[in-house]
Amino acid sequence: MSLKGLLTVLVSRTILFAIFQSVVALLLRSWNESIKFWMLTATLTNFVSIALLVMLFKREGRSYMSMFHLRKEEWKRDLSAFSVLGLISVLLVMVTPYLLQYLLLGDATYSQKYLLQPLPAYLVYFLLIAFPVSVAYAELATYFGYIMPRLKRQSHSSWLVVILPVFFLSIQHCTLPLVFDLKFLLFRGLSYLPFALLLGLSLYKRPALLPYFAILHGLLDALAVAMYLFEP
Repeated sequence: MSLKGLLTVLVSRTILFAIFQSVVALLLRSWNESIKFWMLTATLTNFVSIALLVMLFKREGRSYMSMFHLRKEEWKRDLSAFSVLGLISVLLVMVTPYLLQYLLLGDATYSQKYLLQPLPAYLVYFLLIAFPVSVAYAELATYFGYIMPRLKRQSHSSWLVVILPVFFLSIQHCTLPLVFDLKFLLFRGLSYLPFALLLGLSLYKRPALLPYFAILHGLLDALAVAMYLFEP
C-alpha cells in the first residue's frame, strides 16, 4: 500500500468515531444524547476496521488472523516479557486518566458525566461482549499489526514508524465521544498516550506480543462496560 493509503487507514478510526456519533445524533435529534452512546459508536467502528483489515490482508494474499497467531516455539519468552509490560500497561491505563483529569479539569471524576451516562440494559449486555471482543480484533491490529510493519518498509526513520501509530491511537479518543469542550478533548487525547507509547515501543521491538496485548486490551474494555452494571 502507498504511504497515502497508509495515512488514510491511520486516520480512519478517528473519523469513523465522529461519523457514527453523527448518525446516532441524527437518529436521536440531539448531539448531547449521542454522547452517551460512545461505546456503541466505537463498536460499530471496530466492525468496519475489522472488515477493512480483512480486505487489505486479502489483497496481499495473507490472512488477517495471522496477526493473532502465537509463536509456539517462543511463547514462554513472549509471555515472560508480556507479564511485565502488561502490568505496566494496566497501571498506565488506570493512573494516567485519573491524574490528567485532576491536573487539567480539577476533578478526578470529571469524565464520568460523559463516559458513564445511563444506557438501556439490553444495550449494556450487548456491549459487554461486542465492545471488548471487537476492540481486541480491531484497534491494535490496525495501528501496530497493519500500519506499523508497512511503515517500516516505506520509512527509514524508526521514530516515525513508532510515533505515527502511537499518536493516532492516542488522539483517536478525542472523537470517542466527540464533546465540544476543549479541556475534555485535551484530556481524551492525552489519556492513553503513555499506554500507546509503551505499546508502540514494545511491538516495534517484538511484534509477536500483539495477540497478548490485544487480549489485555479486550479485558480492560470489558471492565469498562461492566461498570455500567453497577450504575444505579
